[in-house]
Amino acid sequence: MERPFKYTILCLKTGEVEHTNIEPPYHHLQEWVQTSRPLVRELRQTRQCWVDTKYEAKLRLYNYLTFTKNGKYVPRYKPFAGTEIGKSIPILNF
Repeated sequence: MERPFKYTILCLKTGEVEHTNIEPPYHHLQEWVQTSRPLVRELRQTRQCWVDTKYEAKLRLYNYLTFTKNGKYVPRYKPFAGTEIGKSIPILNF
C-alpha cells in the first residue's frame, strides 16, 4: 500500500498529476497566459486542486498496515512526558 496524499493537483495544460500533503497556495494554481493580442496577458487558473476528505482514515489504515504488521508501533503523542505537569503541578490551575 502506498502512503496516502491529501492534495491532488492536475495541470490543465500538460495533464500532469502531482500528489502532495502540503496545501498549495492559490497563486501556485494560476498563471499569466498570452492572449491573442500582443503584449497582453491574462491571469488564468492553469491547475486544479482536489482535497481528499478521507485522508485521515487512509493514513490510519496505512499506519496500521505498515507498522503493526511489521512488529513496530506508531509512537503516541505525549505532550507532558518527562515533565512534572500532571503529577505535582496541576494541568488546570483552578
